Amino acid sequence: MGAARSMCVRRRTSKSRRRRQKTSKRLGASQPERIEYDESAELEETDRLLLSALRYWEVRHDLIEERIAAIRSVSVPS
Repeated sequence: MGAARSMCVRRRTSKSRRRRQKTSKRLGASQPERIEYDESAELEETDRLLLSALRYWEVRHDLIEERIAAIRSVSVPS
């Protein structure tokens, strides 16, 4: 039989992963305290984006209705 492999195999960490771990450790110590989460600012931003999206779709809807009306007026014989 062949040589039995030991169950305790140590795997090497890739160079990129080691580098990433080192930089994250260095950055973790030097980062300032995080600013408290401002929920109202996020809600205002969400509201602003939502209103913008609604205006966009309202304009799209109006354009589609105008095109449908134009097609109907052309296709209906007088």
